[in-house]
Amino acid sequence: MQILRLLVGISIFIGHWSEPYVARLLPQGQIPIDIFFMIEGFLSMRYLSQPAVMAANRWRVVGDRIAHVYPIYAIALVAGLCAFAPFAFANADGWTVANWIGAFFSGLVLLPVFSTLVHGSVFPLNPPSWAIVLELFGFAFLAFLRVPGSPRRLFAVWAGAVSVCLVLAAVWHDPNAGWSTVHYWGGWPRMSLGFFGGALLWHLHDRYGARTPKLHPVCVLASFMGMLLLTTRFIGWPLLGVGVPLLVWFGASCARPAWLDAIAPDAGRKALAVYLLGYPVMMIWRVEGIHVAMPLSFAGSLAEFAVVLGSLLAASVAIARLQKNSGQQMRS
Repeated sequence: MQILRLLVGISIFIGHWSEPYVARLLPQGQIPIDIFFMIEGFLSMRYLSQPAVMAANRWRVVGDRIAHVYPIYAIALVAGLCAFAPFAFANADGWTVANWIGAFFSGLVLLPVFSTLVHGSVFPLNPPSWAIVLELFGFAFLAFLRVPGSPRRLFAVWAGAVSVCLVLAAVWHDPNAGWSTVHYWGGWPRMSLGFFGGALLWHLHDRYGARTPKLHPVCVLASFMGMLLLTTRFIGWPLLGVGVPLLVWFGASCARPAWLDAIAPDAGRKALAVYLLGYPVMMIWRVEGIHVAMPLSFAGSLAEFAVVLGSLLAASVAIARLQKNSGQQMRS
Protein backbone atom coordinates (compact mmCIF):
# COMPACT_ATOMS: atom_id res chain seq x y z
CA MET A 1 0.00 0.00 0.00
CA GLN A 2 2.91 2.35 0.61
CA ILE A 3 4.18 1.65 -2.90
CA LEU A 4 0.68 2.29 -4.23
CA ARG A 5 0.71 5.67 -2.47
CA LEU A 6 3.95 6.55 -4.25
CA LEU A 7 2.61 5.37 -7.61
CA VAL A 8 -0.51 7.49 -7.11
CA GLY A 9 1.69 10.57 -6.68
CA ILE A 10 3.72 9.70 -9.78
CA SER A 11 0.61 9.00 -11.86
CA ILE A 12 -0.93 12.36 -10.91
CA PHE A 13 2.36 14.06 -11.87
CA ILE A 14 2.31 12.20 -15.22
CA GLY A 15 -1.25 13.35 -15.84
CA HIS A 16 -0.41 17.02 -15.25
CA TRP A 17 2.84 16.84 -17.21
CA SER A 18 1.19 15.25 -20.25
CA GLU A 19 -1.80 17.61 -20.50
CA PRO A 20 -0.25 20.05 -23.03
CA TYR A 21 1.28 17.29 -25.16
CA VAL A 22 -0.82 14.12 -25.09
CA ALA A 23 -4.60 13.94 -24.83
CA ARG A 24 -5.44 11.66 -21.88
CA LEU A 25 -2.17 9.77 -21.65
CA LEU A 26 -3.78 7.93 -18.72
CA PRO A 27 -7.41 7.34 -19.80
CA GLN A 28 -8.57 6.82 -16.20
CA GLY A 29 -6.41 9.59 -14.77
CA GLN A 30 -9.24 10.64 -12.43
CA ILE A 31 -9.12 7.43 -10.39
CA PRO A 32 -5.69 7.77 -8.61
CA ILE A 33 -7.03 10.49 -6.33
CA ASP A 34 -9.82 8.16 -5.20
CA ILE A 35 -7.28 5.40 -4.59
CA PHE A 36 -5.24 7.89 -2.57
CA PHE A 37 -8.23 8.82 -0.40
CA MET A 38 -9.16 5.19 0.25
CA ILE A 39 -5.60 4.18 1.15
CA GLU A 40 -5.27 7.19 3.46
CA GLY A 41 -8.56 6.32 5.17
CA PHE A 42 -7.53 2.68 5.58
CA LEU A 43 -4.13 3.53 7.05
CA SER A 44 -5.58 6.28 9.25
CA MET A 45 -8.16 3.93 10.74
CA ARG A 46 -5.48 1.31 11.37
CA TYR A 47 -3.35 3.91 13.12
CA LEU A 48 -6.22 5.33 15.19
CA SER A 49 -7.22 1.83 16.29
CA GLN A 50 -3.92 1.19 18.08
CA PRO A 51 -4.50 1.02 21.86
CA ALA A 52 -1.89 3.69 22.62
CA VAL A 53 -3.43 6.08 20.08
CA MET A 54 -6.97 5.38 21.28
CA ALA A 55 -5.92 6.36 24.80
CA ALA A 56 -4.10 9.51 23.67
CA ASN A 57 -5.53 13.01 23.58
CA ARG A 58 -7.29 13.48 20.24
CA TRP A 59 -6.00 17.04 19.82
CA ARG A 60 -2.48 15.68 20.19
CA VAL A 61 -3.14 12.96 17.60
CA VAL A 62 -4.47 15.47 15.08
CA GLY A 63 -1.63 17.86 15.87
CA ASP A 64 0.94 15.12 15.18
CA ARG A 65 -0.67 14.45 11.80
CA ILE A 66 -0.60 18.13 10.87
CA ALA A 67 3.01 18.39 12.03
CA HIS A 68 3.91 15.52 9.71
CA VAL A 69 2.10 16.83 6.63
CA TYR A 70 2.26 20.62 6.89
CA PRO A 71 6.05 21.14 6.46
CA ILE A 72 6.00 19.28 3.13
CA TYR A 73 2.86 21.12 2.11
CA ALA A 74 4.49 24.47 2.96
CA ILE A 75 7.67 23.63 1.03
CA ALA A 76 5.57 22.74 -2.01
CA LEU A 77 3.59 25.97 -1.61
CA VAL A 78 6.81 28.01 -1.63
CA ALA A 79 7.95 26.10 -4.72
CA GLY A 80 4.64 27.01 -6.38
CA LEU A 81 5.12 30.63 -5.36
CA CYS A 82 8.48 30.65 -7.13
CA ALA A 83 7.10 28.85 -10.18
CA PHE A 84 4.35 31.41 -10.80
CA ALA A 85 6.43 34.50 -9.93
CA PRO A 86 7.23 35.32 -13.60
CA PHE A 87 3.49 35.22 -14.43
CA ALA A 88 2.64 37.53 -11.53
CA PHE A 89 5.28 40.14 -12.37
CA ALA A 90 4.35 40.03 -16.07
CA ASN A 91 0.58 40.17 -15.36
CA ALA A 92 0.20 37.07 -17.52
CA ASP A 93 -2.55 34.41 -17.58
CA GLY A 94 -4.66 36.36 -15.09
CA TRP A 95 -1.92 36.61 -12.49
CA THR A 96 -1.05 39.85 -10.70
CA VAL A 97 1.32 40.46 -7.83
CA ALA A 98 -1.68 40.99 -5.56
CA ASN A 99 -3.47 37.70 -6.29
CA TRP A 100 -0.12 35.87 -6.35
CA ILE A 101 0.64 37.02 -2.79
CA GLY A 102 -2.98 36.46 -1.76
CA ALA A 103 -2.91 32.88 -3.04
CA PHE A 104 0.24 32.23 -1.02
CA PHE A 105 -1.13 33.48 2.29
CA SER A 106 -4.47 31.76 1.73
CA GLY A 107 -2.60 28.56 1.03
CA LEU A 108 -0.56 28.91 4.21
CA VAL A 109 -3.76 28.80 6.29
CA LEU A 110 -5.29 26.05 4.10
CA LEU A 111 -8.02 28.28 2.67
CA PRO A 112 -9.20 28.03 -0.95
CA VAL A 113 -9.04 30.86 -3.47
CA PHE A 114 -12.06 31.02 -5.79
CA SER A 115 -10.78 32.46 -9.05
CA THR A 116 -10.13 31.59 -12.68
CA LEU A 117 -6.41 31.11 -12.09
CA VAL A 118 -4.93 27.80 -13.29
CA HIS A 119 -8.20 26.43 -14.70
CA GLY A 120 -10.18 27.49 -11.64
CA SER A 121 -8.03 25.64 -9.12
CA VAL A 122 -8.78 26.61 -5.52
CA PHE A 123 -5.08 26.27 -4.64
CA PRO A 124 -3.61 27.85 -7.78
CA LEU A 125 0.01 27.78 -6.62
CA ASN A 126 -0.23 23.99 -6.32
CA PRO A 127 -3.55 22.65 -7.66
CA PRO A 128 -3.19 18.98 -6.52
CA SER A 129 -2.77 20.07 -2.90
CA TRP A 130 -6.56 20.40 -2.49
CA ALA A 131 -6.70 16.66 -1.78
CA ILE A 132 -4.08 16.88 0.99
CA VAL A 133 -5.93 19.76 2.66
CA LEU A 134 -9.25 17.92 2.56
CA GLU A 135 -7.60 14.71 3.78
CA LEU A 136 -6.28 16.59 6.83
CA PHE A 137 -9.82 17.65 7.69
CA GLY A 138 -11.01 14.10 7.07
CA PHE A 139 -8.38 12.70 9.43
CA ALA A 140 -9.34 15.19 12.14
CA PHE A 141 -13.02 14.29 11.79
CA LEU A 142 -12.21 10.57 11.93
CA ALA A 143 -10.06 11.05 15.02
CA PHE A 144 -12.82 12.85 16.90
CA LEU A 145 -15.53 10.52 15.64
CA ARG A 146 -14.05 7.79 17.89
CA VAL A 147 -15.09 4.79 15.82
CA PRO A 148 -12.37 2.16 16.41
CA GLY A 149 -14.75 -0.10 18.31
CA SER A 150 -18.06 0.71 16.60
CA PRO A 151 -18.12 1.52 12.87
CA ARG A 152 -21.85 2.36 12.71
CA ARG A 153 -21.27 6.12 12.81
CA LEU A 154 -18.53 5.69 10.26
CA PHE A 155 -20.93 3.81 7.98
CA ALA A 156 -23.48 6.63 8.34
CA VAL A 157 -20.89 9.22 7.24
CA TRP A 158 -19.82 7.08 4.29
CA ALA A 159 -23.42 6.41 3.22
CA GLY A 160 -24.12 10.15 3.36
CA ALA A 161 -21.11 10.80 1.12
CA VAL A 162 -22.34 8.20 -1.37
CA SER A 163 -25.75 9.87 -1.47
CA VAL A 164 -24.28 13.33 -2.03
CA CYS A 165 -22.00 12.06 -4.80
CA LEU A 166 -24.94 10.42 -6.55
CA VAL A 167 -26.95 13.63 -6.32
CA LEU A 168 -24.06 15.72 -7.66
CA ALA A 169 -23.53 13.30 -10.55
CA ALA A 170 -27.21 13.73 -11.43
CA VAL A 171 -27.19 17.52 -11.04
CA TRP A 172 -24.05 17.84 -13.16
CA HIS A 173 -25.49 15.39 -15.75
CA ASP A 174 -22.24 13.48 -15.56
CA PRO A 175 -22.67 9.67 -15.66
CA ASN A 176 -18.96 9.30 -14.93
CA ALA A 177 -19.62 10.20 -11.27
CA GLY A 178 -18.81 13.89 -11.60
CA TRP A 179 -15.06 13.31 -11.40
CA SER A 180 -14.42 15.39 -14.52
CA THR A 181 -16.17 18.43 -13.06
CA VAL A 182 -13.93 21.04 -11.45
CA HIS A 183 -15.82 22.00 -8.32
CA TYR A 184 -14.36 22.63 -4.88
CA TRP A 185 -17.47 21.71 -2.93
CA GLY A 186 -17.78 18.50 -4.88
CA GLY A 187 -14.35 17.58 -3.54
CA TRP A 188 -15.69 17.20 0.00
CA PRO A 189 -18.10 14.32 -0.70
CA ARG A 190 -15.51 12.82 -3.01
CA MET A 191 -12.93 12.88 -0.22
CA SER A 192 -15.47 11.57 2.28
CA LEU A 193 -16.52 8.76 -0.05
CA GLY A 194 -12.95 7.53 -0.47
CA PHE A 195 -11.45 8.37 2.91
CA PHE A 196 -14.26 7.10 5.13
CA GLY A 197 -14.83 4.21 2.74
CA GLY A 198 -11.19 3.26 3.34
CA ALA A 199 -11.67 3.53 7.10
CA LEU A 200 -14.74 1.30 6.85
CA LEU A 201 -12.79 -1.12 4.67
CA TRP A 202 -10.18 -1.42 7.42
CA HIS A 203 -12.84 -2.65 9.85
CA LEU A 204 -13.92 -5.30 7.37
CA HIS A 205 -10.34 -6.25 6.59
CA ASP A 206 -9.48 -6.48 10.27
CA ARG A 207 -12.27 -9.05 10.66
CA TYR A 208 -12.09 -10.99 7.39
CA GLY A 209 -8.72 -10.10 5.84
CA ALA A 210 -7.00 -13.27 7.11
CA ARG A 211 -9.23 -15.33 4.82
CA THR A 212 -8.15 -13.40 1.71
CA PRO A 213 -5.83 -15.11 -0.80
CA LYS A 214 -2.41 -13.45 -0.71
CA LEU A 215 -1.68 -12.18 -4.19
CA HIS A 216 1.85 -11.39 -5.23
CA PRO A 217 2.49 -7.65 -4.84
CA VAL A 218 3.50 -7.39 -8.50
CA CYS A 219 -0.05 -8.49 -9.43
CA VAL A 220 -1.51 -5.74 -7.24
CA LEU A 221 0.78 -3.08 -8.72
CA ALA A 222 0.03 -4.32 -12.24
CA SER A 223 -3.69 -4.07 -11.48
CA PHE A 224 -3.20 -0.44 -10.51
CA MET A 225 -1.47 0.33 -13.80
CA GLY A 226 -4.08 -1.60 -15.78
CA MET A 227 -6.86 0.33 -14.07
CA LEU A 228 -5.37 3.64 -15.27
CA LEU A 229 -5.09 2.41 -18.86
CA LEU A 230 -8.69 1.24 -19.31
CA THR A 231 -10.11 3.12 -22.27
CA THR A 232 -13.85 2.63 -21.69
CA ARG A 233 -15.35 6.07 -21.09
CA PHE A 234 -18.16 5.85 -18.54
CA ILE A 235 -16.75 3.53 -15.90
CA GLY A 236 -16.21 5.94 -13.00
CA TRP A 237 -18.74 4.29 -10.69
CA PRO A 238 -17.75 0.65 -11.37
CA LEU A 239 -14.10 1.51 -10.80
CA LEU A 240 -14.87 3.51 -7.68
CA GLY A 241 -17.36 1.07 -6.20
CA VAL A 242 -15.59 -2.18 -7.04
CA GLY A 243 -12.12 -1.68 -8.52
CA VAL A 244 -10.67 0.72 -5.94
CA PRO A 245 -11.85 -1.19 -2.81
CA LEU A 246 -10.57 -4.48 -4.27
CA LEU A 247 -7.22 -2.90 -5.09
CA VAL A 248 -6.83 -1.55 -1.53
CA TRP A 249 -8.07 -4.83 0.01
CA PHE A 250 -5.62 -7.01 -1.91
CA GLY A 251 -2.88 -4.42 -1.39
CA ALA A 252 -3.37 -4.82 2.36
CA SER A 253 -3.52 -8.62 2.10
CA CYS A 254 -0.80 -9.35 -0.46
CA ALA A 255 2.24 -11.52 0.14
CA ARG A 256 5.27 -9.80 1.63
CA PRO A 257 8.51 -10.95 0.00
CA ALA A 258 11.75 -9.59 1.42
CA TRP A 259 12.15 -7.00 -1.33
CA LEU A 260 8.74 -5.54 -0.52
CA ASP A 261 9.57 -5.06 3.15
CA ALA A 262 12.85 -3.44 2.10
CA ILE A 263 11.45 -0.79 -0.23
CA ALA A 264 7.94 -0.14 1.12
CA PRO A 265 8.95 2.08 4.10
CA ASP A 266 11.12 4.22 1.84
CA ALA A 267 8.30 4.52 -0.69
CA GLY A 268 5.94 5.59 2.08
CA ARG A 269 8.30 8.36 3.22
CA LYS A 270 8.56 9.78 -0.31
CA ALA A 271 4.91 9.42 -1.37
CA LEU A 272 3.63 12.65 0.15
CA ALA A 273 6.55 14.71 -1.16
CA VAL A 274 6.12 13.31 -4.67
CA TYR A 275 2.42 14.09 -4.62
CA LEU A 276 2.81 17.66 -3.34
CA LEU A 277 5.96 18.64 -5.23
CA GLY A 278 5.02 17.20 -8.63
CA TYR A 279 3.14 20.22 -9.97
CA PRO A 280 5.49 22.97 -8.67
CA VAL A 281 8.61 21.16 -9.91
CA MET A 282 6.99 20.69 -13.32
CA MET A 283 6.05 24.39 -13.53
CA ILE A 284 9.52 25.54 -12.47
CA TRP A 285 11.05 23.48 -15.27
CA ARG A 286 8.58 24.87 -17.83
CA VAL A 287 9.14 28.49 -16.83
CA GLU A 288 12.91 28.16 -16.54
CA GLY A 289 13.05 26.22 -19.79
CA ILE A 290 11.83 29.33 -21.58
CA HIS A 291 14.49 31.49 -19.95
CA VAL A 292 17.39 29.14 -20.71
CA ALA A 293 16.24 28.83 -24.33
CA MET A 294 15.76 25.07 -24.39
CA PRO A 295 14.90 23.80 -27.90
CA LEU A 296 11.21 23.42 -28.70
CA SER A 297 11.76 19.73 -29.40
CA PHE A 298 12.69 19.24 -25.73
CA ALA A 299 9.21 20.21 -24.50
CA GLY A 300 7.05 17.14 -24.24
CA SER A 301 9.84 14.74 -25.10
CA LEU A 302 10.83 11.69 -23.10
CA ALA A 303 14.05 13.49 -22.24
CA GLU A 304 12.12 16.34 -20.62
CA PHE A 305 9.90 13.88 -18.77
CA ALA A 306 12.97 12.04 -17.44
CA VAL A 307 14.62 15.29 -16.33
CA VAL A 308 11.52 16.62 -14.56
CA LEU A 309 10.67 13.29 -12.94
CA GLY A 310 14.29 12.87 -11.84
CA SER A 311 14.23 16.33 -10.27
CA LEU A 312 10.99 15.47 -8.50
CA LEU A 313 12.35 12.21 -7.10
CA ALA A 314 15.58 13.91 -6.00
CA ALA A 315 13.59 16.61 -4.20
CA SER A 316 11.41 13.99 -2.50
CA VAL A 317 14.51 12.11 -1.32
CA ALA A 318 15.96 15.30 0.16
CA ILE A 319 12.73 16.16 1.96
CA ALA A 320 12.28 12.60 3.26
CA ARG A 321 15.80 12.63 4.70
CA LEU A 322 15.30 16.07 6.21
CA GLN A 323 12.05 14.97 7.81
CA LYS A 324 13.59 11.74 9.10
CA ASN A 325 16.58 13.58 10.60
CA SER A 326 14.40 16.22 12.24
CA GLY A 327 12.24 13.48 13.72
CA GLN A 328 15.26 11.70 15.14
CA GLN A 329 16.53 14.94 16.67
CA MET A 330 13.15 15.57 18.31
CA ARG A 331 13.10 12.05 19.79
CA SER A 332 16.64 12.44 21.11
